[in-house]
Amino acid sequence: MVTAKIRESVELVRSRSEAITSQIPLPGDGVIQYVESESGFRLHQDYRYFVQNAGNIVLTKELFYLCENHEGRLNLLRVIDEARQSGVPADWLPICQDNGDYYCLLPDGTVQLWSHDDMFEGRWADLSDWLLDCFIHGS
Repeated sequence: MVTAKIRESVELVRSRSEAITSQIPLPGDGVIQYVESESGFRLHQDYRYFVQNAGNIVLTKELFYLCENHEGRLNLLRVIDEARQSGVPADWLPICQDNGDYYCLLPDGTVQLWSHDDMFEGRWADLSDWLLDCFIHGS
């Protein structure tokens, strides 16, 4: 069940007047299923809701997008492989990148910053908190 908290955060993302939308279409259920089968991840329900309703919005950061191929520098399927090669743990799902560091959704629903040089730390209780802090407010 999708939480009310993520619904409110998604509405806030969608309401931002400075938001830019990418040309990448929002993923439908078929794309979600394809990405899950190709990646081996079962996407968290809040993440699914977010990418299906606001995953093409660019605010302070660009999200990785979901589609049925491995093309494009921000394609989630491609990025998962790159993140693994960089040292991101196998059960962490990268959702956004910032200068070689990855924001990752963990199996328990928390979001953790993986820093390639251990210079930065960050952990958020859930995707909604990360959206507000990093994606909307740009911390």
